[in-house]
Amino acid sequence: MPPLFRRAADRLIDAAPGWLVETVRPAPAALRWWPMLRMAVAVTVPLLAGVAAGHVTAGLLSAMGAMNAGMANRDGPYRARIIRMGATGAAGALGYLIGAAVRDHGWWVVPVMVAVSVLSALISAGGGAGSAAGLQLLVMTVIASGIALPGPPGPNALTFLLGVLWVIALGVADWPLHPRAPEETSVAQVYRALGLLFTDRAADSLIAFDTALRNAYDTVLGARSPVGELDPGRTRLVALLNQASLIRNALLSLCHEEREPPQEPASAVEGVAASLTGGPAPAAVRHEGDSPAVRALFSAAQGAVDLASGGDVAADQLPYEPVGYRSRLRAVLEKMWYGHLVRVYTVRLALCMGVAAAVSRLGWFDRSYWMTLTVALVLKPDFGSVFARAVQRALGTVAGTLIGTLILLLVPYGPLLLIPIAVFAALLPYGMQRNWGLMSTFQAPLVLLLVDLLTRGGPELGGIRIVDTLVGCVIVLLLGYLPWAGSWEAPVGPRFADAVSATANYLRYAFEPEYPGRALLLRRVYDALADLRTVFQRAMTEPSVISRRVTTWMPAMTALERVADATAATVARTGRGAPPPSRAAVAALAESLEHIAGDVRAGRIPGEPGTCADETLERVDSAVRGLRDTMAGDHRG
Repeated sequence: MPPLFRRAADRLIDAAPGWLVETVRPAPAALRWWPMLRMAVAVTVPLLAGVAAGHVTAGLLSAMGAMNAGMANRDGPYRARIIRMGATGAAGALGYLIGAAVRDHGWWVVPVMVAVSVLSALISAGGGAGSAAGLQLLVMTVIASGIALPGPPGPNALTFLLGVLWVIALGVADWPLHPRAPEETSVAQVYRALGLLFTDRAADSLIAFDTALRNAYDTVLGARSPVGELDPGRTRLVALLNQASLIRNALLSLCHEEREPPQEPASAVEGVAASLTGGPAPAAVRHEGDSPAVRALFSAAQGAVDLASGGDVAADQLPYEPVGYRSRLRAVLEKMWYGHLVRVYTVRLALCMGVAAAVSRLGWFDRSYWMTLTVALVLKPDFGSVFARAVQRALGTVAGTLIGTLILLLVPYGPLLLIPIAVFAALLPYGMQRNWGLMSTFQAPLVLLLVDLLTRGGPELGGIRIVDTLVGCVIVLLLGYLPWAGSWEAPVGPRFADAVSATANYLRYAFEPEYPGRALLLRRVYDALADLRTVFQRAMTEPSVISRRVTTWMPAMTALERVADATAATVARTGRGAPPPSRAAVAALAESLEHIAGDVRAGRIPGEPGTCADETLERVDSAVRGLRDTMAGDHRG
């Protein structure tokens, strides 16, 4: 996208209300062209082959399989991407078989659609791959029950899977040459974000680094072997992430000493980032420093240089707990059967899908499967706010359908339609990176052109699509959003309490060098803070009656981040010459945080924290008291 248009889009998005855009900032432009080109090739090549061979249906089915699997091809290790795309394709093929089997059985479609909705909701609890697979199971069931494609269902499902295999081959084409490319790239992004902290340690820069660090941990640890262990190469990458966290904390400690970081560690961080993307090994850092914070910074930077240069990895550098397939499967099953949110989502989805399927049986709407598809897509729980998605889906579909209708008026039926299809397929990954409304704007004309290629429906398809989509959004809002108490409550408080408890647990063991799990405890703190920010941002996209209440949590969230940062910075100094605090003082502060967490869970105003006379913990104590004062004064949630 040209820079001028991108800047204009950014201004429009920044000026729009949160519920209208629910923006997810994209990756840098240089990193976006390959996913866009890959999606365009994945969708248009099967279509081109089908049109050339005179089998449009086969080309369309393969293109649908490629598009569905391509939308599941997110960043991450190759193994996780293959599992996600394969699960999505297999679930889509199964959904096609189910939908085709009930298509001509009248009202039997309604109970079958409800049953598939329940199964889809339960599968969606199984992580990223389960979420994508559950959605495609439902989507393809709806499509196959609403569109009569020529040919037997079995061969058609296999044709769909051919498209899935095609996009998997595209997605992992460079795996043999660069088996760790996604993991190394994610770690390099962490060190680039870390380099920015040497000149700017504002809150936004720290959050950007913490986000990159969490994404990199997920990417590297997601590539572990089936037995839950890491190979030596990935072990080194995990150790580099640990060192990046130590450098971050040392930089915060320098702020406490009111000193600027030296240039040599900054150059070392840039050298580590370059070495991870094919550059030379970074130069050594040799400097003892004249203060605890400076010594901590040089030590952490040298540790990163040693790891990037092939040095030994310490035995305590793995901040994760190996989990085998059985344990993960057991956790997923427990979440399915005992998770309150899963049960609520299952009931909401089954209710709305059942009503949409019943309305479609009445014959009031042409191509009413679009209405049922809208319900399935808008109610997806891990895509963000239901309210925001319903509004964005409606607006995006109207805009995209108008564009698609204009194309149908201008472009004659035939192979020329493949050109705009390729364009909108290429824009789809960009829309997915930005927000739900923009994705719908690009997806609507793409689907419209694909349907026209099969049915020759012409420009009249546009009006039908708009009406069906709007009706689906209304069903979601009336039955899947407004009647449910959870829709009017943002779960910021429970997540806040969890983050306070994680901070207290880390503080309790942070000053014990012999404790082997300190790195894991610190990672859990920043994971909890990241989860809290995600819940907060989603809540801000709800209607103003909810979002106004949620804004009162912002000062408390900022105060809690100060507690975590002050603790980490103090730990960095005590490891390099500053006197360690007494265990009694540490325990008193940890207990104060636990009391705050308990008060939040009980809906009480936090009481006065205990006294802490330890000079080493002065900044931590001040941050804890600031948190308590904020909760008692400014916060009204």
